[in-house]
Amino acid sequence: MQFERGAEDGESEDGLFLITDIADAKVVVDGNHPLAGVSLVFACTVANVRAATQEEITHGHVHGEHGHHH
Repeated sequence: MQFERGAEDGESEDGLFLITDIADAKVVVDGNHPLAGVSLVFACTVANVRAATQEEITHGHVHGEHGHHH
């Protein structure tokens, strides 16, 4: 059985949980992503390559198309 927990004030994400066992008045709940532990294979094509901006080099990560967001 699965159930979903809705986000509360100040929280950014909902949660999906799987009940994996019920025994002796205890419930075991798994909050991992449904694909956790599953090997995934992706096929993709690189559509564009560009040089890093100085800001990206300074921050150590890529910034999105519209700048720095985090």
